[in-house]
Amino acid sequence: MSPYLFVIAMEVLSKILAKRIEAALDEFSLLSGLHANHAKSNIFTSSVSSIISQQLINLFGCTVGSLPIHYLGIPIISSMLCLCNCSPLVDKVSTRLTSWLNRGLSYVGRLHHVVFVLTSLQVFWASYLFLPNKVLKIIKQKFRSFLWKGIKGDIKGVKICWSDICLPKKEGGLGIKDLSSWNKALMIRHRWILIYGTSNLWSSWIKAYHLKDSNLWEAKAPCTCYWNWRKLLHLRPLVHPLIRHFIGNGSSTFLWFDNWHPDGSLISKWSNHVVYDSGLPIHATVSSIVNGDS
Repeated sequence: MSPYLFVIAMEVLSKILAKRIEAALDEFSLLSGLHANHAKSNIFTSSVSSIISQQLINLFGCTVGSLPIHYLGIPIISSMLCLCNCSPLVDKVSTRLTSWLNRGLSYVGRLHHVVFVLTSLQVFWASYLFLPNKVLKIIKQKFRSFLWKGIKGDIKGVKICWSDICLPKKEGGLGIKDLSSWNKALMIRHRWILIYGTSNLWSSWIKAYHLKDSNLWEAKAPCTCYWNWRKLLHLRPLVHPLIRHFIGNGSSTFLWFDNWHPDGSLISKWSNHVVYDSGLPIHATVSSIVNGDS
């Protein structure tokens, strides 16, 4: 087939597929009573001519979207986040800081505003994404300048280290959360969900496609996995010592990897030789060595 005929065939297939998608959406609307909001919908095209793109836009009545897409204000992206992806968050913090309502706040008022209002602005993002250090640094600088100088945005003459400010009050700080540590703590929650939490769509997908037959502690990050999952795996050395297991029947505790023994993880203490010498599989649970109550 010549290249020209191939292009024509692809354009015809695109039109047929688009019409079938439109028919499927119409049938879904008829059965469910739910209708697509074209004002909130976008169409994405790739490797098609401008004529076909325009025909698809006219067919569905949507505007052309640009990547990355956003869901509840968060960019859906598989690669590493950059500053431009987080600009809505930075702009939101800046807008809240420069509001005229903050002009008359005293130092105590600004402190409470940072602790209870401004810090919460990034919690939703930090609960689902590892925010870049550059973004956290920019937000931290805005917090510092607002705390010490109000909305003027000047921090000259400040002699106190910000890390000391972020200490709890009983340790001499002001109780402001460190944004980097807070981001890690919120992301560690996902590891807890994978191990002990209730099953949801995300955890089921991770177990089916990333963990498969392995457990969380031995899983390797493939080169094709998305950036957030790779960063989550890098937190294992931080999380692993903090988790302890109380043995019942032992069916939910991995024999070699979990912290159920007084000496910690068996495989980290005695390496793979202990697995080979025992004759038990690498994914064995503690139930395989439980006999009655011993």
